[in-house]
Amino acid sequence: MGFKVRGYTREVPQEKVRDYSLFAIATEGTEREPDYFRLFDGIDRIKVDIIEPETSDDEEASEKRKASSPSKVLEKVKAYIAENQLSAEDGDSLWCVIDVDRWPQKQIEELHAFCAQKENWHLVISNPSIEIWLLYHKRTDLSDLGIQTANDAKQALDKIEKGGYYYIKYLQLMLDAIENARNADSNPNGYMPELLQTKVYQLGRALYDRMGKVRFEKFAASLPSIEKEILKQKNGSIYNRDVYKKK
Repeated sequence: MGFKVRGYTREVPQEKVRDYSLFAIATEGTEREPDYFRLFDGIDRIKVDIIEPETSDDEEASEKRKASSPSKVLEKVKAYIAENQLSAEDGDSLWCVIDVDRWPQKQIEELHAFCAQKENWHLVISNPSIEIWLLYHKRTDLSDLGIQTANDAKQALDKIEKGGYYYIKYLQLMLDAIENARNADSNPNGYMPELLQTKVYQLGRALYDRMGKVRFEKFAASLPSIEKEILKQKNGSIYNRDVYKKK
């Protein structure tokens, strides 16, 4: 992604000047979280790097699960930071997006302690899973859905979404999700959410604030066109970024 040099009056090396912020987003999931947040990459003023688990289709389910544990997320994040500079001055930030699920508390605490080292490093957790964040796109209250486990949350999402969950349709409702999840958060200053709560709204809010109201509305309005482009591609992770022209 190229740099846009503002009209500074002093001489500044081009590599030091940029008007976008980098969101480095580490996920334990390999589909829902990356698909959702990847579309923000390339929007004016935002660059997104997705740090996701490395798994293969040949791996056993248990091995895939181990690869997405908080300890593995931490390993990937440390490797990423060793190779990439995150500049708080430029608004760069690290976001670790994980589920409570059935992970050992110790692993979650270790990841939290790591993120607590820097003000621009964040841990956002969903309890029990990322589906809680997604459900808040459509619901203000989740207490009547009978959710106790991650599997319950997945089933609840499948029931309310005819034809199955599709991230592009949910992105258009991100502001609703931010408001609903924030209102449900009984401990906004803590890092560990209660059951049926999520901290992912903090990441959503940070993206929105960086974009601004006008850019977000333009992005949301462009999503149907982006959807058509994606459907034309054999690889659903590739789309024509000219559909969303930056201003």
